[in-house]
Amino acid sequence: MAKYRQSKIKRQHHVVRELEPGLRFLSSLPSVDGVIPGTISPKSGGQMGYSFQYFTPSGLKLIGRSSGAAQEIFVISARPHDVLQELQDHGFLPKPG
Repeated sequence: MAKYRQSKIKRQHHVVRELEPGLRFLSSLPSVDGVIPGTISPKSGGQMGYSFQYFTPSGLKLIGRSSGAAQEIFVISARPHDVLQELQDHGFLPKPG
């Protein structure tokens, strides 16, 4: 698959269908410069949604989970803490504490 961008989302890898709404939300945030879906791994279990992994030099890394797969998601942002707060405020990530 050729690399290309659809809005701020880089399409180098396939995207797990259940994660599309979250990716669209991420790309709509002014503090996000780009979203790069990464590799997809098979998984078992019923947990679905997103989890924060860690901050990177260029933003942050998330893991998106569906019913049968987990996908890395790299978010490019100069303000990664703002992105994390937005994801928590809109229910994509649990609030700490």
